[in-house]
Amino acid sequence: MNGAAKTGQTRLLVVDDEAFNREILTVLLENAGYAVDQAGGGQEALDRLFAEPEAYDAVLLDRMMPNVSGMDVLLRMKKDKHLRHVPVIMQTAIDGQEEIVEGIRKGVFYYLVKPIQHDLLLSITQAAVQDYSLFRRLMNEVKKHTDALVLLKDARFNYRTPQEANLLAVMLASAVPEVPSLVMGLSELLMNAVEHGNLGISYQEKSDLIAKGAWIGEIERRLMLPENMRKTVEVVFTRMPEMVAVTISDEGEGFDWRRYMEMDPARVFETHGRGIALARKTGFTAIEYQDRGNVVMGLVDLTRYSPSEPA
Repeated sequence: MNGAAKTGQTRLLVVDDEAFNREILTVLLENAGYAVDQAGGGQEALDRLFAEPEAYDAVLLDRMMPNVSGMDVLLRMKKDKHLRHVPVIMQTAIDGQEEIVEGIRKGVFYYLVKPIQHDLLLSITQAAVQDYSLFRRLMNEVKKHTDALVLLKDARFNYRTPQEANLLAVMLASAVPEVPSLVMGLSELLMNAVEHGNLGISYQEKSDLIAKGAWIGEIERRLMLPENMRKTVEVVFTRMPEMVAVTISDEGEGFDWRRYMEMDPARVFETHGRGIALARKTGFTAIEYQDRGNVVMGLVDLTRYSPSEPA
């Protein structure tokens, strides 16, 4: 359906030069409750996106299209400050490993393999939409905070819940107005320290819990366990003339962080596991894990950002 109005409904843009493919995706997504617009090619998609840069919650993009390809659309979106954070779900062939790797390098973190599987379509779309919804909520909170937070130079914090993690992410991002999108990277690292650090939830356990719809309940349950009641995450914030450093230390056993510094093509079809890789592309100049993986330092090189052109 073209021309869907932006109300409270989640709105998607389906881009494919094959009308049959567009219609199949549209029917499946509309049946799941989404509002769907269609674009029959790359240029039409760009026209729609630039005309309404805040209209879409995700773009389902066919990689192989004539004239203006899916990669062309992606690159144009990443160069635009209003569109660069809109999640792109790239459709590719099942044997397109090299294409997936190239897309990851260009900023694609969500993939669908043709022919499209119904359950995978809905789970990946939901993950992308939820990630973007969180990003926009956090960005709006950053904009509300007082300019006095830019005076924050050195500070130490302790928190224990996901709710406190998001509040702290907003506060610290507000202290770095040069990079407002830093809030998403901060949120990812702060949440990881609670969920995978102090609460010890493994990657596979999270996958299973999400599939069962039991993720939030399990976090709440583990927070109340006697062995976790006193665990906190410590955050040290330091602002220097040209650099900001945020060090996050949890009380968990650590993990093999090397597996998650880059987006693994094997995980692009999962509903989670993008956090650290996303954090590296969302404001942080570098992320350095220490010790056994329960200490991480995020660095922001302020010289890379112009006050008139925030990230």
